[in-house]
Amino acid sequence: MGGCSSKENSKGSTEQMQRPTAQNRGSITYIRPRDDKAEGEREMKRYVSSETTKSLQMGGLNVRYGYMSQRGYYPDEEGKPNQDSFSINTEFAKQGSDALFAVYDGHGRDGDKCAQFSSDHLPNILSRHIRKMKKTNAKADQLPDDVELGKDKVQAAINLAHKQCNRAMHASRDFEDALSGTTAISTYFQGRRNRVTISNVGDSRAVLGQRINRDNTALEDGSYRALPLSRDQTPYRSGERKRIRACGARILSLDQIEGVEPINEDDDDSGTNIELGEEIDEGGDPPRVWHPTMDYPGTAFTRSLGDRLAEELGVIADPEMVTRELKEGDEIIVLASDGVFEFLTNQSVIDICAKFKDPLEACQAVISQSYELWLQYELRTDDITMICMFIDGIDKPKEDLYSSEKNGSSHALDKLDDIGGGKDALRQQKANVGKMSKRLNDMKALLEESLQDAPTSKSNGGFDFKKIYTEKMEEDKETIRRASRSSVMLQSMTEEQMEMIYGVIQPLEVEPGDWIIRQGEDGDKFYIVEDGEFEVRISGEPKTTKSGGKVVHTYQGSKVNHVHPTFGELALLYASPRAATVISKTAGKLWALDRSALKAILLGIDGKKDLVKILRSIRELDGFKDEEIEDFASNMEEVSFKKGTNISVSGETGKTLYIVSKGSCVINLEAGGEKLSSTLQNMDYFGQEMMASGRYLATVEALTDTVCW
Repeated sequence: MGGCSSKENSKGSTEQMQRPTAQNRGSITYIRPRDDKAEGEREMKRYVSSETTKSLQMGGLNVRYGYMSQRGYYPDEEGKPNQDSFSINTEFAKQGSDALFAVYDGHGRDGDKCAQFSSDHLPNILSRHIRKMKKTNAKADQLPDDVELGKDKVQAAINLAHKQCNRAMHASRDFEDALSGTTAISTYFQGRRNRVTISNVGDSRAVLGQRINRDNTALEDGSYRALPLSRDQTPYRSGERKRIRACGARILSLDQIEGVEPINEDDDDSGTNIELGEEIDEGGDPPRVWHPTMDYPGTAFTRSLGDRLAEELGVIADPEMVTRELKEGDEIIVLASDGVFEFLTNQSVIDICAKFKDPLEACQAVISQSYELWLQYELRTDDITMICMFIDGIDKPKEDLYSSEKNGSSHALDKLDDIGGGKDALRQQKANVGKMSKRLNDMKALLEESLQDAPTSKSNGGFDFKKIYTEKMEEDKETIRRASRSSVMLQSMTEEQMEMIYGVIQPLEVEPGDWIIRQGEDGDKFYIVEDGEFEVRISGEPKTTKSGGKVVHTYQGSKVNHVHPTFGELALLYASPRAATVISKTAGKLWALDRSALKAILLGIDGKKDLVKILRSIRELDGFKDEEIEDFASNMEEVSFKKGTNISVSGETGKTLYIVSKGSCVINLEAGGEKLSSTLQNMDYFGQEMMASGRYLATVEALTDTVCW
């Protein structure tokens, strides 16, 4: 999912994707209809971004914002346009204190045209409805511009605008929306009321970064909590699923369509729902909407603009909305397409934004991080679009002058804590976490299998730490520490292991044009960018190209701004051909970590050399090679048990071999009618019998608080 448009004034926007020129018509900015032929003749640019951060004074709100949209990388469709779009309308509906920000994520063959159509038309349609309602609700002695619409009227106008835009899209002769459409996530600011209304159609998201806890106490250390302002509209939600099924549609994953997974007709029950979400999402494909007898449209969302055929099956354009007043502590608002959230949680996005004082830099950092994660874990990337808004100040609204709502009326504002969606949201959250957890577990499994490909202590006489170990300055450690948070392999390292990584990771000064890694060559190093720009290039003929191929991404590191992207992490897992070439665009500095050094750290720094000796003494492991024993030791993790806990129980199925690290245990075993017991201390082991029988023969209880490998 995923052309890109900015409805910023052409003097203030960077139209790097060569989209139509933005102009002003009164107080509403808009895009002229584009010329598709001319569009195709121009070079496809990779991203569009605001040149600088913009500032707005809207009534009682002081807002700064930046935006960026990056076209995805599709190896089989290099000319595929960016299907994301966005619009920013200040002085919205001819009201100087109001604004509308929106992101659209197109899908299907004409998804870019659907997203572009929405960004061209939806704001104008909504503006007309807002002005009409103001005129209708103005008193005899009141000008329409003095009217502040209440929650119900604003939401009614937004609902009408989405439906009207959807009908206009169906009627358009410029493209076909039978199997194409777009999501839409927007924020409507009513500045004189310090109020925002979020409307959502599809699975793009709005997230609020709040500097206060639920009990209204300040968060420490400048941290923020992420609060959802929208809910993904997908078949994971029971209400959406029931509505879709009431229209006669089927809800199945691709595996179920192809007969790989069984179909459960009762998956509206809560228990089955959880299994459905977790199993399908962790397997890589979510539940989708299908015609009752034919295999279309296959949408993974339950609401959208366009998608004419899916609309007959219950995929509607009606937005879900939430209205609330902004208060002290509400400091960050993010609107983004779902490409941002494939590998980043809401909290991760807000955490990245909170590191920056400039919303444009925050926006660029999130998109860069997201894009890099796509390149790291997939063979392609999605289109990624984000608008980041920093709320710098909130003055008390003058409700006595502008409010058209009565105290005690039915116009109560929405509570953010209600947006979570209860069990349905928890189900989808668990599925999303499950998907990321599965990727992490897959990487750990690959490490377990592939570390034996690296030189072992047998094959090279041991890794020579003294040869490459150097003490690092504290600021260098902090750079490496910051970057390690985005690395799946390094974020789980202990403090002791990280200290060793600081010692063995090597600095690398580069000049413009230096080739860091080459596509097609086996890799053995992981890189952290401290400073400089590095182009990611991909070629269809990597062995013969002199340029490295087409640029698909640029890593930008900045020591001043604490931005340190990473690349090449898969080289820590196994020696395989690099998927891309990385060339330095500017002079800069990298930190390089060798796979052999990492393996040596995992094996020897935290006492695991002793584990290797113990494992080699266990009879049940006699059939394993030395390299395999070393890999077992490198992947053993410490687990803590409270005093009195049964670590293993006689007769129960077992999967784990334990080695006591700290504390003591008592082992109770019944043999030949006789009960035997013994105390286990540091480096004693138990549970090995399960490798033969699959079950534990003894019960082991922690006599003290105990830690085991």
